[in-house]
Amino acid sequence: MSGQAEGMVDKVWNVFSSMKTGLVLLGVIALVSGIGTLIPQESMDPQKAQSASEIFKMMGFTHVYSSVGFRLILGLLCVNLMVCSIQRFGGIYNQTYKPKLPSALSTLPQKIQTKVTGKANQLQQVTFDLFKLEGYRLTAEEQEDHWSFVAQKHRWGNWGSFLTHISFIVLVLGALVGSMTGFKGYFSAGVGDSLSIHDIELNRGTVTDNFNIKINSVEDRMLANGERDNWYTDLSIMESGKELARQTLSVNHPFTYQGITFYQANFTQGGKFTVEIKGQKIPIVLQNQGGNYYQVPGTDLFIIVSAIKPDPNQPVILYQVYKGNSPQPVKMGQMNKGQTDTIETTFKLTFDGLAGYTGLQVKKDPGVSVVWIGSALLMLGLILSFYFRPVTISGIIEKDTEATLTLGALSGKLKSRAEEELDKVARQIKDKLDQ
Repeated sequence: MSGQAEGMVDKVWNVFSSMKTGLVLLGVIALVSGIGTLIPQESMDPQKAQSASEIFKMMGFTHVYSSVGFRLILGLLCVNLMVCSIQRFGGIYNQTYKPKLPSALSTLPQKIQTKVTGKANQLQQVTFDLFKLEGYRLTAEEQEDHWSFVAQKHRWGNWGSFLTHISFIVLVLGALVGSMTGFKGYFSAGVGDSLSIHDIELNRGTVTDNFNIKINSVEDRMLANGERDNWYTDLSIMESGKELARQTLSVNHPFTYQGITFYQANFTQGGKFTVEIKGQKIPIVLQNQGGNYYQVPGTDLFIIVSAIKPDPNQPVILYQVYKGNSPQPVKMGQMNKGQTDTIETTFKLTFDGLAGYTGLQVKKDPGVSVVWIGSALLMLGLILSFYFRPVTISGIIEKDTEATLTLGALSGKLKSRAEEELDKVARQIKDKLDQ
């Protein structure tokens, strides 16, 4: 049984260590990503996703990125990259820190070679001194009939592709952590409103935190020349009536609390009102163009604002009052700031002035820090790959009276560069010998 188990493990290992497996998984990911790009996703545009074809919804095409299948494919790709990286690690480590010395002329790189002749001791001294002067790391060994050595420059470049592969693993893991443990949502609120973090409209994920959000002020600031400055929201984090944090956020200047980030998404003009009923005065904020409504307590009357003239000095609003499910308003009117209207002898409505209505996106993504680490690894891998391309030159000096130095360079993908470096070294050695 143990032999069968080991055989199965070897088969699975061979599958995940195959480049073909990686290419197939990348192809599937590209196909699924194409579907997610062409078909609106619930996590990005809920309204468009709802209007998508019922067939697409049934097949799960409107939430492909959050599906178990897509996450499974990403996980399999991570496994494939990890297995390939594990297999390559030993070779890269030995190539960087424990290069194999040539034991005979036949073990030198054959594609790019050159020879230099001279007296044995002088040839050895000049060669070793020159490599060190040119910034090479030299590993040498003396045998009875020859000296063998390996000279390395930019040996850290060997790790470039390895770090690039590792970075993709970290990036995928960061994306998975964010999609599985975070959330993304939206809410709209007026000045003075307070709501629980659980009341926001979620596009994905689940809220596990527990606190309230209070909107202290909302402002659409204008510059002296009449151009818009920015939208500003003064927001407090509340818990058990105690203010835990407070900050003013604006477009491109979010506010983060315990890993939850609030982004200024939009601004809508609104009006502040006071509803007076049975001796009780209730402050409310209504959004322009019927963005929200208020039901008067103990009645089936609903108030909306249909239009606003946002003049800071003389604001004017148009309001409508509906009763029950009636499609026609039972009352509509125009009010200036400070004006009060009596509605059906039931309650009084006073327009107190303009009030902003803010729209905020809320996002928690624990995978962001992991993604940043992956991005840093990717950048480091690319820098090592493109700007620190390793050069490895092996050589053997035969201990004859007229010794021969045979040099061979590993060409890799840039054969011309290896040839240039080898010719340069050989030429400098000859010049030193002639001096």
